[in-house]
Amino acid sequence: MKMGNHKESAIKKRTFRSALIEMLEREYKLIGSHKVIELIADDICQLRDEFYPRAGEEAYGNLAWVTTSSDNKKPRLGQRVEDYKNTRISLPLISEEDLQMLENLTSTERDKAKIVRLVNSAYEQGGLLTIEELALMVNRSPMSISKRIKEYQEEHQVVIPIKGNKLDMGPGITHKRIILDLYEKKVAPPDIARQVNHSQEAVDRYIKDYERIRFLVRRGMEITEISHLTGRGKQVVKQHLEIIKHHHPELFETGQAPDICPDTGTGCSPEPSNNKDF
Repeated sequence: MKMGNHKESAIKKRTFRSALIEMLEREYKLIGSHKVIELIADDICQLRDEFYPRAGEEAYGNLAWVTTSSDNKKPRLGQRVEDYKNTRISLPLISEEDLQMLENLTSTERDKAKIVRLVNSAYEQGGLLTIEELALMVNRSPMSISKRIKEYQEEHQVVIPIKGNKLDMGPGITHKRIILDLYEKKVAPPDIARQVNHSQEAVDRYIKDYERIRFLVRRGMEITEISHLTGRGKQVVKQHLEIIKHHHPELFETGQAPDICPDTGTGCSPEPSNNKDF
């Protein structure tokens, strides 16, 4: 039986969207096109669905979450959290795997497994979790989460796709070390990029910086000089020096090998440059 038009109209007026439109017109005194008010209401309804999904939509043990979208570019100076694009994801917070791990793994190993599961699940859905978000989910301190991530990455020679790693935020010593360790093992750059979940461009940039700084070390340059010649900060230079010393301790001793320019393969002399891509 077809519902009467007046009853159908009455039901439509009792929806969240219609109540919102009425409130905007009555309480906020929005004056103008009714179509504009409807568009505002539609945007608010969309936000509601993203942040407060309807009951029954999530699988058992899953957590509905709104996090940073992987579509974001490397942040600009002074960029605020609210300036990032966000995306809604569903995370496997509790799974059968957790029950099995209770019997077989230590609490530290369980934390690592859960962190990696959450991060990878978020990334597969186009999201990038932060250390702080993971701390809330796993009920550990941010310091503990950072430590577990560092341990896991070094143990498995991978870089897990958290926000800081993917958007190159912070010092990034762990994933830089992993990339350059693989490079020293003669792993091809495209294979490094796949293994560490990094772009080919980022991997090439790390390798280029590494080779230039290693060349300047062979010339006996100090940190301040290297920083000036390459346009890289002293902290970044120190990170590279630690990695170079691990793989080439002979460069920090007397009687170093002849200088070879990383660009030409022949002897060359560096000149000061203000170019950040020296």
